[in-house]
This record gives sequence, structure tokens and C-alpha cells, in this order.
Amino acid sequence: MIAILWEYSVPHENLAEFERHYDSSGTWVIFFRKAAAYHGTVLLRDANTPGRYMTLDHWDSFDAYQSFCAEHEAEYRRIDAMCATLTDSERRLGIFKVL
Repeated sequence: MIAILWEYSVPHENLAEFERHYDSSGTWVIFFRKAAAYHGTVLLRDANTPGRYMTLDHWDSFDAYQSFCAEHEAEYRRIDAMCATLTDSERRLGIFKVL
């Protein structure tokens, strides 16, 4: 199993909406649940830096994640474009093997 770690910077006025789309029952999780290889997302909010968030997406493998995203590219792009307006920045920090 792997975990994909993402970091986001979110303006104050978008915090509630961002959390609604990225939490463990949000828009992204609903989308990814279509994949048998997906095992959930954890949303983290930085306790010291306002507006800083991270997500950990758990998948069987990075190939499974990429295959799912390619197969559902139109829907992925639609959700990504909608959520892009909520953040100042988004960065994938890495792909980690879960031990």
C-alpha cells in the first residue's frame, strides 16, 4: 500500500468549503471510492499555520491510482478545476510506501 501526500495553502475565506471537499467524506473521497484499490483519505490541518492542510490518500499502488485517474480523467479534471479555486497552492510532496 502507498500513501500520496499533498500539501495545500487555503485562504481564510475558503477554509470551510475546502474542508467540505477534502475531508474523509468529501467530494474527492466520494470520487475515489469508485476504485477498489482506494483505501481512504486523511485530511490534516496544521495546528500552527492557518490555512495549511495536508491529505494522505491511501492506494494499493501508484499505478492503481494513475490508472483510475486516467480512466476517469474527465471527472477528475472537473473536480480538480472546481477545487483549484479554493487554494492558493497545491503540491504533491511525495508517494510513500506504507510499512
